[in-house]
Amino acid sequence: MRHISFNDPPPDSVWITKANKLLEDLKAAPSAEERKKIIDSNGKVWGDLKEWLLKLSHDKCWFSEAKDCFNHWDVEHFRPKKSAKDLDGTVHEGYWWLAFDWSNFRICGNAGNRKKGTFFPLREGCVRITDPNGDLRFEDHLLLDPIHEDDPSLLSFNVEGRAIPNPHIQDEWEKQRVIYSVGRYNLDFPPLMDKRKVVWQTCWRHIQAYKEELSRYHKDKNNFIAKEGIRKEARSIRNMLKDNQECSSVARACILSTGDDRVRCLLQSS
Repeated sequence: MRHISFNDPPPDSVWITKANKLLEDLKAAPSAEERKKIIDSNGKVWGDLKEWLLKLSHDKCWFSEAKDCFNHWDVEHFRPKKSAKDLDGTVHEGYWWLAFDWSNFRICGNAGNRKKGTFFPLREGCVRITDPNGDLRFEDHLLLDPIHEDDPSLLSFNVEGRAIPNPHIQDEWEKQRVIYSVGRYNLDFPPLMDKRKVVWQTCWRHIQAYKEELSRYHKDKNNFIAKEGIRKEARSIRNMLKDNQECSSVARACILSTGDDRVRCLLQSS
């Protein structure tokens, strides 16, 4: 998972006008059932933003960072639109006023979206916003969200391809958020784990080659072949960290796992 920025230009004005009109229709609807009918009959509206949303993530799932092993892409509503389930399965009315709000849309592979369903639990004792006039900042949601800059850094990975809490986490609530999100987003989907293993192994090979070339050069500063080898391996590692690469956050976790400051410095220049 990487941070996804909504700072780029918003969707085109025609789409926004249509979405705003539907929001007004929802507000004017006389009942929850009527609101659900409006939402159900206009599913194409958020589907029309799929390509725009994919561009923000370089055609990757926002949660898994995969392109082809997490099944076809869904436009997922982070806050569920028609009903929202708590941790214990209690059902609440959904965030219907966000059904056509593009800032509530995420791209998620079908393997993750099906598992998430309409679950949207909050921290115990936290207020749940139930109408468009409420302030969503009062909600402390359990699920990690890639548009929040700090959430992706809570998630890490190991050599087996498993998604795990970042080792630096001390707070139990943050650990709980990661563990729950891994399960609810299906982030240990077997084909996804296999892809992570390949990324980790590839990155690890480049790291070892980088360290070997460093050692050769430090022994002989006239060894220009080793000097070029350092640059070549560093470029390969930095390339794996680019935001257009699949599972780039796995490569980052691999680098951090070395505990080698020389290798970790590559993160600063990527």
